[in-house]
Amino acid sequence: MGSTLKRCAFWVGCWAGLCVATVQAQPLDEVTLEYQASGIVATIHLSSPVRYLRHFPLNGGETLEIFYERIREVGADEPWVDNEVRQSPPSNLFPAFTVTTRGQQSAPRLVIQFARAAEYSVSPGADQRSFLLTIKPDHATAAPVTLPLLPTVVPLPAVAPADANLAENNRQGFALMTAAREALAAKKNDEAIETLNKLLLLPPNDYTETAQEWVGVARERAAQFDKAKIEYDLYLNLYPQGAGVPRVMQRLANLGGKQSGEGIVEAGNKKQAARWMTFGGITSRYYFSRSQIDSTTFFNNASDKQSLSLTDQSMLITTEDVTGRYVTDNYDGRLVFRGSHTKNFLSNQTRQNRITALYGEFKGRTQDYLVRAGRQSATGGGVGGRFDGLSGGYGDAQAWRVNAVTGALVDYSNGAQPSFYGASVDHGPYSAYAINQTVDGVLDRRAVGGEWRYFQDKRSAYALLDYDTNFSALNAAQLSGTLGLSGMSLNMLLDHRKTPSLSIRTALNGAETQSINALQQVLSASALRDLALARTATTNLGQVGVVLPFADQWQVGGDLRLSNTTGLPASGVAGTPGGFLAAIPSRGTEKIVTGQVIGSNLYRTGDIWSLSGSLGSSGTVNTSSLFLYNHNMLGGGWTLDASLQLYRQTDQFDAVTTRISPTVRGEYAVNERFSVDFDGGIERSQNKGNQVSTTTLRYFGSTGLRWYF
Repeated sequence: MGSTLKRCAFWVGCWAGLCVATVQAQPLDEVTLEYQASGIVATIHLSSPVRYLRHFPLNGGETLEIFYERIREVGADEPWVDNEVRQSPPSNLFPAFTVTTRGQQSAPRLVIQFARAAEYSVSPGADQRSFLLTIKPDHATAAPVTLPLLPTVVPLPAVAPADANLAENNRQGFALMTAAREALAAKKNDEAIETLNKLLLLPPNDYTETAQEWVGVARERAAQFDKAKIEYDLYLNLYPQGAGVPRVMQRLANLGGKQSGEGIVEAGNKKQAARWMTFGGITSRYYFSRSQIDSTTFFNNASDKQSLSLTDQSMLITTEDVTGRYVTDNYDGRLVFRGSHTKNFLSNQTRQNRITALYGEFKGRTQDYLVRAGRQSATGGGVGGRFDGLSGGYGDAQAWRVNAVTGALVDYSNGAQPSFYGASVDHGPYSAYAINQTVDGVLDRRAVGGEWRYFQDKRSAYALLDYDTNFSALNAAQLSGTLGLSGMSLNMLLDHRKTPSLSIRTALNGAETQSINALQQVLSASALRDLALARTATTNLGQVGVVLPFADQWQVGGDLRLSNTTGLPASGVAGTPGGFLAAIPSRGTEKIVTGQVIGSNLYRTGDIWSLSGSLGSSGTVNTSSLFLYNHNMLGGGWTLDASLQLYRQTDQFDAVTTRISPTVRGEYAVNERFSVDFDGGIERSQNKGNQVSTTTLRYFGSTGLRWYF
């Protein structure tokens, strides 16, 4: 086999290997619900910062797409995977929905699929790591309901349950519920609270749900508005399908911004109602691809043709996402596990197991504190990615909150595993942090930094500054923002950072050793820092964009992006542990202009059509691309997506690379907890050069099962 064909096979194999790696990186954290007067607010939490760009359709439908761009963190960014799914917590107030990641390598977006049409609004979260999806309750339950003055106490059944314990609990529950009703009728609210708390301390029985609703009413009538909100919220979390949900929702809306009265003394002991919940999902997906590579080499007016066929991907990937949650009126505890297993069917390929999250979390519901221990994603504070360790915080972030973190990074490129500790302070929109990181006992990173967030209505902004005192250099500076004006949305991004992030481990690039200790034996601390700096580039990026809706069914947008990464000088000395790294020239300023048009309900209810294109240039390399996408709800639980991608590139050697890739994806939802899906496509790429021409035809597909519980 010729060397040209070997190189082609190598890059095809690398592409397939990248698919394996990205399956492991999970962008979605969780979906939580909060019940407000404006509706049900579903917060979609992500594992790292993002910048909201646009969403479509604007305010209603069965399918919603939220487009975003990842904000580069101080540390290494993990690649995100497509087709990761989270399901909404259960509730009978709005249609259930799933959140799916799509287009992470091209146009990152979240696809929210509702069980039926819903009315909603979308906004970015103030923490830059979430999206707020405010859903209008279903009309059947959103209408005002009559709020009874006293609870209805269901009489004990004539025939007692076969379970003697349940029968006894029901007998006590009936007596306590009757006494609580009498106390409420006499306006003895403190007595009612004490009685209902006694009932809630009993094992679950036929009166527990009613007691949880009415202890909130009793606290509200005692002017304990903050505690009433906690009781109502606990009811909605424990009994999302309960008969009292419409009443509790209306009572929460009526409370509005009321604050608890002064000097109210709670009677009785605080109840310790507790519930254990388990939820999550398991996905198993098989991936397959096969490539045909044809290469022609021209030399001395003669041509040499070679062909190669190979299966470059055949694997079964199973991912598990399990959360156990223990909730009382004072505490909220969670145990979280997310992992994956890859069974590779290709020869000389081993199976892989990876745990992406395994932690326990404990936070207060009446006091602002949180402790999390185990494998977890970084949440700021200058931490450079996923880590094994301990993190925690105390206080209200809108007033003062202090945080601390310590651990060891899980994902790192070279050298030994870095360990770190740090602390941060939050005060309203401002955060400040300090972090210290070592590797092999050598100082790797020591930095101070700060963040600023602004979030109000249709305007948001975010700023980051990270300065490394070990290198006496600015590591990263960033400013991003969005602004809504009469339906139009503007967004911008300015970013300056070291590439890679400042680290003493960068000195290992090109070195003849992978040990910082070995380098330290021959280089002074300052020489080691200078070598790492010499092998670190600087990237500057600026981007502006605009989104404009029109004619109810359409949305048009575009953006301009300029970026530049400096070159690297020659560094090191050949034959020494530090090695020699040749100079790397800069690629110049990269300019990319993109545009997108999206329409919905054009041919059938719920369809989405999107056409996007881009033109780019960087030095002597010019690129152009076109992407057409369609989403359809076919009824009966079926959805169908189709896309077509075209790409063209020319370089300084007059070589032309073209790529065309049609794909199709289908999904069938058996019910709200079980679904099957498939996707498949063809990619034909061709590179025509003066001496070598290569054509690659690749067939790929996958099919999977998904179960929620």
